[in-house]
Amino acid sequence: MKITNARIALCVTLLATAQMGMAGLAHAQDADPKALEFAAVLDQIQNVKVATAQREVMLASQNSTIENLKQQIVTVPETKESVRGIVTRMTAEIEKIIESDLPFRKEERFARLDTLRTKLADPASSDADLFRRALTIYDVEANYGYSISAYTGDHPLKPGRRLAACQENVESSTCNLSNDQKKLLEGNVNSVDDISDTIKDGNYVHFGRMSFIYLDLDSREGFRWSKETNAWEPLPSGDIINARKAVRIARGESAPGVVTAPIKMQAAQ
Repeated sequence: MKITNARIALCVTLLATAQMGMAGLAHAQDADPKALEFAAVLDQIQNVKVATAQREVMLASQNSTIENLKQQIVTVPETKESVRGIVTRMTAEIEKIIESDLPFRKEERFARLDTLRTKLADPASSDADLFRRALTIYDVEANYGYSISAYTGDHPLKPGRRLAACQENVESSTCNLSNDQKKLLEGNVNSVDDISDTIKDGNYVHFGRMSFIYLDLDSREGFRWSKETNAWEPLPSGDIINARKAVRIARGESAPGVVTAPIKMQAAQ
């Protein structure tokens, strides 16, 4: 009998415990939505704090940029004068280079420099354009130093002698008109004077900045510019043969090859 009563008491105790557990679980389930809502609010507050901190950093950066731009605006006149001053000095240096250099393509080089001076004197010219033009001229002048170039021109000592010969007799060997020039005379051109710009005495060739020569159109006469005397000196016959080859290569009339530049070496003291 005592054992039965003990079992009944144990069952009642377990049942009461189970009921209390179920009540606690129900209470916890009722509390979960509120806890989740509170946690979500905390997350939102944290996100707002982070976003605010980021905006403050961006705002500080923008304020710094604005101040920097304001400072640049204040110094624009000084910068403009500085750029023009630099270009002015560059122009003077380029002129010195051309004056002291071998006298090849002088008209073309000085024309390029004069254009820069004209732009420099114009207040409407932008600093960027002025600086770009100056750098372009520097680049062209630098390229002259390691290139071989040929172009037509008049005799360095007796300029225009071929034109004079053509004006006297277009059939003479000194005149030596090309087929294209003869066709022009046979067509709409009335006289040699109308094609005088195309009648040049010969070809000039510069080998970088090492040597500068002139060769008659018929290759009978040639000259070399002497840096020592600043004057033209006759080319030996052997150098004329090499000069003829250099002219053809430089003008694209012959395949690239090795050419010899006529250079006069100073005797050892």
